[in-house]
Amino acid sequence: MRHPALIVSTFAVLPLLVSTALSVNAEETASTEFPVWGGSAELGTIRTSGNTDTSSINGKFAVKRDGEIWDAGFKLDALTSKEDGVTSKEKYRGTVQFDRNFNEHSYLAIVGDEERDRFSGFEYQATLSAGYGYRAIHEQNMELDLEAGPGYRRDKLKESGEIDEEAIARLVARYQWTIQEGVEFIEEFSAELGDSNSIYKSETGLKSQINGSLATKLTYKVKYVDKVPADSENTDTEFGVTLVYSF
Repeated sequence: MRHPALIVSTFAVLPLLVSTALSVNAEETASTEFPVWGGSAELGTIRTSGNTDTSSINGKFAVKRDGEIWDAGFKLDALTSKEDGVTSKEKYRGTVQFDRNFNEHSYLAIVGDEERDRFSGFEYQATLSAGYGYRAIHEQNMELDLEAGPGYRRDKLKESGEIDEEAIARLVARYQWTIQEGVEFIEEFSAELGDSNSIYKSETGLKSQINGSLATKLTYKVKYVDKVPADSENTDTEFGVTLVYSF
């Protein structure tokens, strides 16, 4: 693994965002219900042998804080895969988000995101955005959040070292449905639209509770980039099976 620590900093602005998270307590009113902390850790591994020896490990860590005025969340994803001892995939992604709640349905979403994919042709792809969020559905068994707003993207090409920067429009739809007790369907779609390049991402998941804090999760991810470096694919897909521990 070449960059296991780099994804922790979602580029240069993250120290400012983290300091914001540490100071939000001063802005929240006293309440016995807030803040509420929660999170999860996921780990999946696949190994095969025979004509080819393959192994892959994918993991995810997420933590979220729900406050009376401010919500904060952090996610870290990692994926590595080897075939016959040669690394074929290596990807790290970190996302941090702060939501300033105006009322039950409306909020301001501030999001920082960075991805480092060794085989994408990019050294890194990073975005920062601030936009309006609307909780279109906010029921006990179903939630739908919609977000839209302006942002900024900075990409660095691996081979040439060239840096591309541009203003973008960021659109997000995040859906969560508890089908029945212990079974949950998750879908998140995002689009980062720019004049020079646009990126589309989709993540579909089905989580089934085993007992208490343990669950299994099936995840299918698709990422499409309009313009990619030479010898790189526009579409990248992942299918994962993980064990999830919630806390």
